[in-house]
Amino acid sequence: MANWLNFSKISDWAEWTGFGLSGFQYNEVTDADITSALANSSVIASIDTNLDWEDDEYLSETPDVSEDKKHAHRIAALVRELRVGGNIRNAVEIDTFCMDRCCSGVFNGHHRIRAMQFLGMECGPFSLSGSLDMLEELVRVAGADCPVEFERYFGESLLVATEDDVPAAVGPRQNSFLCA
Repeated sequence: MANWLNFSKISDWAEWTGFGLSGFQYNEVTDADITSALANSSVIASIDTNLDWEDDEYLSETPDVSEDKKHAHRIAALVRELRVGGNIRNAVEIDTFCMDRCCSGVFNGHHRIRAMQFLGMECGPFSLSGSLDMLEELVRVAGADCPVEFERYFGESLLVATEDDVPAAVGPRQNSFLCA
């Protein structure tokens, strides 16, 4: 099971702790950019959302999308997949030890965050690794539950606790977990 965290509270926590998360990477991709990309259905249908974005050869090589719009198209492809019944199978990864490599602590999942925000979600599933004290504080401050109306967008592994999940002794939430 993933740790469900509120996006804006993650940013508040980062500012308060000095964690260096100055926002999510694709905040500059506007809703209008994503809406425009959604209208380009032949392109977004060719984007393989099962691959990491840098591994999708179609998106990186297509002349049909300008370089400055490729991220909007990747996000639009994720939105389209969710709208037609697909789901997010992987949690967004936060690692407090990877700050030097990714400049934000979010190691993988920026496109997913922006797609979730576009669909109106205020929280999302996160996999956490790094400094336990820091992560326990993050879950205490930003912990959330997946709203029932959005559960259809997520794979079962992100919604249901397993014996591999370790209950976090933080905050009032009964189903808050830090993944082992």
